Amino acid sequence: MQAQQPRSTRWAPWWLYVLAIVLTNQLRTQVLQPDDLATWLEIVIGLTSIALVVAAVTAIWRVTRR
Repeated sequence: MQAQQPRSTRWAPWWLYVLAIVLTNQLRTQVLQPDDLATWLEIVIGLTSIALVVAAVTAIWRVTRR
């Protein structure tokens, strides 16, 4: 029988990232009205917002798991 390794508290569960990204993406598209923006700018803003959401979720997860 193998001993289970302890779960890492370094990263939040995957579903928490997905939920946060979907919610912020919906808010972003409602606020910014993507029809008014160039495609390349939509992509840059989208990727930047995803990176910020991942960083925020990870930071909050680590603080709450101490």
